[in-house]
This record gives sequence, C-alpha cells and structure tokens, in this order.
Amino acid sequence: MPRLITGLTPVREQALQERLFIAMSNRYEGKITREIARAMRSFARNDVDAVTIHEDRLKLILTRLYAESFKTFGRRLLNSIVKSQSDHETKNDIPETPQFNLARQIWIRTQSSLAVTQIAGTTEKQSLNIIRLALDESVAEGLSEIQAGRLIQSRINEEGGQLSKLRGRMIARTESHSSSNASTQMAAKSTRLPLKKQWIAAGPRTRDTHLIAGQSAPVAIDQPFLVGNSLLMQPGDPSGEAKEVINCRCAVGYSL
Repeated sequence: MPRLITGLTPVREQALQERLFIAMSNRYEGKITREIARAMRSFARNDVDAVTIHEDRLKLILTRLYAESFKTFGRRLLNSIVKSQSDHETKNDIPETPQFNLARQIWIRTQSSLAVTQIAGTTEKQSLNIIRLALDESVAEGLSEIQAGRLIQSRINEEGGQLSKLRGRMIARTESHSSSNASTQMAAKSTRLPLKKQWIAAGPRTRDTHLIAGQSAPVAIDQPFLVGNSLLMQPGDPSGEAKEVINCRCAVGYSL
C-alpha cells in the first residue's frame, strides 16, 4: 500500500489522527460540558448578560482548542513535508510559513465566532424550553413562586445536566476533528507544493457517503471532495451539511 507524505499508510494515518483528536477532545469535553451547565443555570436565574457571558466563555475554550489543534496537526504535517524534502531528518524547530500563520489566525477567529453563536443559541433555546415546561407544571399544580423557582432549578440541574454532557461530548469531538483536518489542509496549502490529497474513511463502520469518498481518486489540494451532496475541502469541513460533519472520524492524507 502506498505511503503518504507522513510516511504512513492511509489506514495507519487515519488511526493515528483519530487517536490524537480524540485525546484532545477528551481534554476539552469537561470544560465545554461545565460551561453549558453553568450557562443553563444562569438562564434559569435570569442573570443579566447571560448570553454574552456564555459566548465569551465558550469562545475562550474553543480558541484554545483550535490553537492546540493547529499546533498538533498542522505542525506535524509541516514537519513531515520538510523531512520528505530533505536528505536527513531535521532536528530544528518545526517550521511555520507566514501563509500558514495567517490562515490559522483567520480560521480560528472566523470559526470560533460561528461555532459560539450556534452553541450559545442552542443552550439558550434548550434552557428556555426546560423553564417553560417547569412553569407550566407549576401552574397546573398551583405551586407558589418560591416552589416554582425551586422546580425550575431542579429541572435545569437534572435535564440540563444531561443535555450538557451529551452536547459537551459531541461539540468537543466535532470541533476537535474539524480543526485538526482544517489545520492540515492549511499547512499543506501553505507549502505551495503540488500536493494531492485523499479522503481516508474511518473503517467499514463509517457512513456510506464517506466510504464512497474514500474510494475515490486523490484530488488536487485546492479541489473539494464530493461527499454525498456536499463539497468538502476536508473531513469535518464546517461548511458542509451537519449529517456529513458531526461525529465524523475520517482523515485526509497528502502525497506528492
């Protein structure tokens, strides 16, 4: 089986990337879960600027996640490219081109803003739904204002806590995967080498559209992959349909 520019076969490359992004996801899952749970309690208390504070705290978490992802995955690919182009293994610091640094900054700033708006909006919507149902129940049972407040807090803690855990895991996985593949795409493109890229499906249990993409021929680095009805620059591309992006474990491999 032909090897990629990283020196690994496509199967081994996908397995390594999956281990790396899941490890990173695990480091941020708890942070995201706790922030969503905190925000839901804040909405239940009707705190001032609850949405703004939630967005600011989420942006800090996601910005750190993205920065770590670019450092881990983007630099790894750049280092592999340098080694493949030299006669001996370099021991110097991993190089970064101005193009890669600029692309990284723009992507992190843009994607963090988009993701934060979506995540915070869902948190507020779910919180208000729990609050509304608790209020309806309190009216039906003739509860006092104090009792109704206690019921709301109880439901937010129970139902909101469960939603926070589910969303925290999904968001951490999706954002870790998305940023890891975006970082390698930008790192590869910044070299200006005539690289080809190939979609590497995450084994036989992945969705059919991803298996089909993995069976297609490599494409030029500036060309998208056709995945179902979506055109994705890389696995986890935020511009793609949610059904092709969420919980994806596929990787992308590069070769000359």
